[in-house]
Amino acid sequence: MARRRKKKGGMLTLILLVIPAGLIVLPTSILFGVGMIPTIVAYVVDRDPEKSAPITVGGLNFCGCMPFAIDLWKHQHTIGAAAKIFADPLSWLVMYGAAAVGWGLYYGIPPMVAGMEVARAEKRVEVLKEKRVALIQEWGPDVAGDYFDESGGFEPGDEPA
Repeated sequence: MARRRKKKGGMLTLILLVIPAGLIVLPTSILFGVGMIPTIVAYVVDRDPEKSAPITVGGLNFCGCMPFAIDLWKHQHTIGAAAKIFADPLSWLVMYGAAAVGWGLYYGIPPMVAGMEVARAEKRVEVLKEKRVALIQEWGPDVAGDYFDESGGFEPGDEPA
């Protein structure tokens, strides 16, 4: 069995690359740091080892933050311009609303898919029962076997030993 090696240079990489890059583009870092709070919350509360909640929420949350980052890049890339974006309630609505849509997808899609799979399985059972009835009509009741009742299960007390 192969053992996973821990990355020892992860913190060093963070310190040497990410933090200076974040300081160079500080207004954008502040915008994404505050705008992506729902993604951080999703990461913290998700118990799934695959972390599908932060992936779903984070993707849409990122899309909600991008128009304001682009606006920041086009006009003034200053902390004052970022503060002006945060002063607008519509920007909060768009950033956090996109994250809310991500949460809606995260909680809504699995039950919808499960419901569709159950409906598909029920339809398949109906088709198989219709085929069984057609076989019994064509070949006679002996083809169904003596041990089965009409629901497809064993009759009580007649289970094979």
